[in-house]
Amino acid sequence: MTELLLNKGDKVVATLRHVDALSDLSAQFPSQLLVIQLDVTNSAGVSAAFTRANEAFGRIDVVFNNAGQSVTGEVESVSEEEARQMFEVNFWGAMYVSKEAVKFFREVNKPIGGRLLQVSSRLGLVGGPASAFYSAS
Repeated sequence: MTELLLNKGDKVVATLRHVDALSDLSAQFPSQLLVIQLDVTNSAGVSAAFTRANEAFGRIDVVFNNAGQSVTGEVESVSEEEARQMFEVNFWGAMYVSKEAVKFFREVNKPIGGRLLQVSSRLGLVGGPASAFYSAS
């Protein structure tokens, strides 16, 4: 998605845990791309990322929320720690990003507005084998 938008000439703020994954795009699109290291399970970090985006570009028109994590295994074989971490990313992380996006669209953007695109999974609607925690999250 980042590469597609950059090639169209759009400005992009890309958030990810490992920023070096976009080093080639950063070098190729230095004035269009702001890369921010982010762990979506950290609500203060999510808020700070929106602040940095505002400082860099002054407006956010689209938030593409794609963070997700999956652990495959039967309920009894997945540790509580792994299951809880999946909920932190898939549920709470999505909530933190969505909450900040809507707040930004209402309070910062002039004129107000924006689009929130939330990527999810079919397994959130119809569970599958060895994916109970993922489906629930």
